Parts: sequence; structure tokens; C-alpha cells
Amino acid sequence: MDKLLYIIDDDPVYLKFMTEHFKRMGGYETRVFEHGDEALEKINEQKPSLIILDNHLQEPNKSGVFYLKHIIKIKPRIPVIYITADTDEELKRQVKHIGVDSYIIKDQSFLVHLRTALDEINNQNARKGFFKRLFG
Repeated sequence: MDKLLYIIDDDPVYLKFMTEHFKRMGGYETRVFEHGDEALEKINEQKPSLIILDNHLQEPNKSGVFYLKHIIKIKPRIPVIYITADTDEELKRQVKHIGVDSYIIKDQSFLVHLRTALDEINNQNARKGFFKRLFG
């Protein structure tokens, strides 16, 4: 069974990159959201295994940070990979403090960093599952 993955980003180029990347990788079913509000509505109907969240969205007064806080509040166990073209170190500190699993800059190595972050999250989940079976 494929893992459900939410991608929240309003940039059609990156949406296409990521959607195609996961299609070629296999093992993932992607749901794409250009608006964070729509993703928040659906998150209660379906439980994604992972959320990829962009910082800059075309919604007035709402950034990825706004949605990150809501996601962490309603579904704290879903891993979130935060993506942005912004290189501001304060933003990075802020979202790491809120609780992202990975922070990735949109650059030429974006897909490589995304794949590395996925591997790290999958390895963490595998270890958690092992200890749960061992001690649960």
C-alpha cells in the first residue's frame, strides 16, 4: 500500500518536480494543495504519512509557518518537511522550534535534499516501529 503524501505549495514548477519525483520513486500517493486551508480540511479525513509544506503561499496573511502551527496542533505525529526559497536563518530557527522534521532550501539540489530527508524520516519511523514491537 502506498504512503499518502500531502504537498502544499503554490508554485506549479515545484509541484510538477515533486509529483513526478514521487511517481518515479513509487510507494507514494501524492495529494497536491495550492492552498493550505484546503489541506487542513482534508487532513482530518485522510491521515497523510508525510506533509511537504512551502513557506510562501499566495494566501493573504498566511504563510507556511501559519499552517505548520496548525498541523502540529491537530496532527503532531505527521512528519513535516518545510521547503522554501528563503535563506533567512531566523525562519529556519523558527520552524525547527515549532517542530519540522526537515528544512530544505529550494535550489538546484532540492530533489536530492528532499530524498535525503525522506530517507531520514523513514529510518526514524522504522526505528520507532522496532522499539514499539520490542517494548510495546
